[in-house]
Amino acid sequence: MKFQSILLPPNATLKDAIALLESTNEGIVLVVDIDNILLGTITDGDIRRSLLAGLNLEVQVKEVMKADMVVLNCEEDNLHDKALHLMIKNNIRRIPVLDKKGSLVDLIKDKDINKVSQNKVPMVVIMAGGLGSRLLPLTEKTPKPMLKLGQKPMLEMVLDNCIRVGLKNFYFAVNHLKDQIIGYFGDGSKWGVNIQYLQEETPLGTAGALKLLDMKADSPILVLNGDVLTNLNIVNLINFHYKYESLATICVREHLEQIAYGVVNFKNEKVISIEEKPIFRNYVNAGIYLIEPSLLDFIQEGIPIDMPELLTLALEKNLNVSACPIHEYWFDVGQPETLMKAKKYLDRKTF
Repeated sequence: MKFQSILLPPNATLKDAIALLESTNEGIVLVVDIDNILLGTITDGDIRRSLLAGLNLEVQVKEVMKADMVVLNCEEDNLHDKALHLMIKNNIRRIPVLDKKGSLVDLIKDKDINKVSQNKVPMVVIMAGGLGSRLLPLTEKTPKPMLKLGQKPMLEMVLDNCIRVGLKNFYFAVNHLKDQIIGYFGDGSKWGVNIQYLQEETPLGTAGALKLLDMKADSPILVLNGDVLTNLNIVNLINFHYKYESLATICVREHLEQIAYGVVNFKNEKVISIEEKPIFRNYVNAGIYLIEPSLLDFIQEGIPIDMPELLTLALEKNLNVSACPIHEYWFDVGQPETLMKAKKYLDRKTF
């Protein structure tokens, strides 16, 4: 069947849907019954909303799918014109086409699915000035973002993930062994992009260097750490940011931690419950941010500040800061063990 690679039965799990989205890169999963009747669709946005709602990865897709999806009948005239109209009207990029029985016969795609729309193009700031002390002696003569995984430095992998969705304007915040980074990337022309450098005289933290930007436009700013590797589709992050009208969006990653002992819950002397080796589920900072330029007003020139501190200042002013859960491949390569995990993963996968 033509769409076999993106089909799932209703009793498949959310984990199955995530794996399918990542492996096919089609941006949608179609839920069908045994007769190929379309029951619903699942997109990246549906998954993030489910994670925000606290659902676990074992929930069945029939509980998560969108059943009132936009569809077209295969017998309609001017099918592609109508599809384009519906895509613009509903801000969607895929429309299933059904026959009279509701069976799936086609899927019309927006050809520009992987490109950022022109009114949403952010500038990109990649933080690449850290000392990388936890990775010594590897970082004694090589800046951490320039450590190679396979044939490329980590920083080039971060750059490539941005380029593939059409981002063009980059700033690298540099300090430690900065000449190696500047010498390797130059002005970015080798990659068909524009790269400029924010050169810190002293370390300014993961947010302080943003004050060095020459802000003449009102474009949003995508802030990335040069040692965080992910295949996150940045278009999805941008759409999330605009949907929730955020001043700042921080990407968060699920972190599970199991207690090695039985946990006894009690009040005064009375035992209420006993949980054997419970698993605690939290979301941690993934080191990926999308912010509006007005947030830079909270940064004092020349004063070190990290992104969590900057976002806390915004929260204290009751400004809208959103959390975007990411389920994609993600590694924070800050320690020898995570560096080895990333290398092993990339030996098996294509980044």
